[in-house]
Amino acid sequence: MHGFGFDATHDEIVVTSPLTQAVLIFRGGAGGEQAPIRVIQGPHTQITGPANLGNDRVIVDPVNNEIYLPSVPDSILVFDRTANGDAAPKRVLHGPDTQIRGMASVAVDAVHNVLVANTGNSLLIFDRTADGNAKPKAVIRGPKSGVANISSFQIYAPKGWIIAGGQGGFIGAWSVNDSGDVPPRWKIPVNQLTGYTASGIALDPAHKEMILSAAGQRVRPPTGIANTVLTFSWPEIF
Repeated sequence: MHGFGFDATHDEIVVTSPLTQAVLIFRGGAGGEQAPIRVIQGPHTQITGPANLGNDRVIVDPVNNEIYLPSVPDSILVFDRTANGDAAPKRVLHGPDTQIRGMASVAVDAVHNVLVANTGNSLLIFDRTADGNAKPKAVIRGPKSGVANISSFQIYAPKGWIIAGGQGGFIGAWSVNDSGDVPPRWKIPVNQLTGYTASGIALDPAHKEMILSAAGQRVRPPTGIANTVLTFSWPEIF
């Protein structure tokens, strides 16, 4: 399990279980050996994939009561937040016109009503309710944009900033209204400054900070310490 979602509105923790091809939902205050309060699992869920390459990313949209699960080989499954058991997804974004290639990372902006998928060194921007073989409404891609792939990224919905990974190890801020080969509005050269390559992003609006996870497995940093958490002050995006 490489990723999880936290629903602060309903105080629930959502995690994936690639070994059992399931999504597990726990109480926010769960501890120890506690059973999940809901389990999404079964053939109708369309959750598939080998244990080492399966569903290891998930996000929650508490505003619209939905759970988004990227699934191999190239789909995004959308479940009702309260789904339980062998529940079919309410929407499945999949097909050649979507331009989704492999396991995408996803984020939702409930303010601007868009879904963004990070795949193929691109940011694909869809209407939030896009379904089936839908085309993205905009695509951010190209050498000027410098967009790369990252395991998890964020959208700061109040201002519509997409905070995602860039080639060469930077973290950049693009707008949900951007399209084409557009450079980021701001960027932090994380790898150049620290020697680390970020694998995941979290935002702390209260302190106007960005928090990064960096595994250090593919690119070993100068310190030799593989796993770390980096924090940057970034008031411009807030």
